[in-house]
Amino acid sequence: MRNNEGFGSWEAICLLINMIFVQVILYFPKDASVMGGSAGWIIPIAVTIIAYIYFAIATGFYRQHGNLDLLEISEKSAGRICKIIVGLLAALLLILLEVSLLGEYAHSLKIVSLDKSPLAYILILFLVGMAAAAYYGIEVVARISAFIVPICIIGFILITIGVIPEYNTDNLFPILGKGVDSIINGSTVSLHIFSPLLLIFFMIPFFKRRNLNRVGYLSITISGLIMFWSTLSFLLTYPYEMAVGKKIPIYQMARLIEIGDYVQRVESVFVLVFSLSSVLYMGALFTFIIHIIAKTLDLDRHQPIILPIAIIIYSMTFFKKGLPFHLPGSQMTNILCILALLLPIIVLIIGSIKKVDSENEGGQNYE
Repeated sequence: MRNNEGFGSWEAICLLINMIFVQVILYFPKDASVMGGSAGWIIPIAVTIIAYIYFAIATGFYRQHGNLDLLEISEKSAGRICKIIVGLLAALLLILLEVSLLGEYAHSLKIVSLDKSPLAYILILFLVGMAAAAYYGIEVVARISAFIVPICIIGFILITIGVIPEYNTDNLFPILGKGVDSIINGSTVSLHIFSPLLLIFFMIPFFKRRNLNRVGYLSITISGLIMFWSTLSFLLTYPYEMAVGKKIPIYQMARLIEIGDYVQRVESVFVLVFSLSSVLYMGALFTFIIHIIAKTLDLDRHQPIILPIAIIIYSMTFFKKGLPFHLPGSQMTNILCILALLLPIIVLIIGSIKKVDSENEGGQNYE
């Protein structure tokens, strides 16, 4: 399956930011508070630094592969069988992530807005958005992201600014919270939030390799700032003991905003932000699943596989409670996310070794 179209680095940046942003507004500040206590705001700083190191290592290995994506590198390095293995493994990881998050996002939307609607109905709304995104392809999703994501981030910033009167700096003490060990462990576990970086190695043919560093580092930087500001605002607003019991942190903060008789029920802004960004997130993730499967199997058209894959994901969402990956913070989900981050490194290392070996053989033959 070939892609003749493309998009700019700004669209790619917005697409990646949104895939981290949704996790931030849904649960990251609470998880950071649970793991680090009053020092939870340090965790996003440490996680962002680790993400910089990870991306620097990955791009170091990628330097000699031109504009190829992960599937093309695997095929060039070890043949079509390797391409199929890598493609199906990547698709499986993304499907499991989609299943583990879809039910959680639908349940969160039910809590904040559609409280009387059946969960199955909300899931169908998500699936319709996912199917539409996959039908039109990655280029359209990226261009929509460039328009919607800045609006969502502005809404998020307005909410955090609105709760400034509720801030209490005493909530940040003791400075090291539960201790240095908790911060280190929390930073390691929280690295899963950057698992969408896997997708950048499937997007390279769309925005070209010359923009790889710009897309990667800007996405990490902006996402890191959002993570830091959301966690700091959450801990300044709620004492640690209260923060660990608050579901959907940004929504809880929005409920506190009230400016005289003029501004009330600002949580409606959160509902809009969360609805737009979560549908876009699930749609983008599903689009990449379809793209990867279609390219792995060399399909001329990707549309015929959209409905079957959507039905599989929908069905797995209902049966996932018997499986160990049914919550974003669960151990299995963290393992899936870490595997998603390791996959490009492994493929790129193998590709680099093969390239060096072939160059050495070529040099010896020439001599």
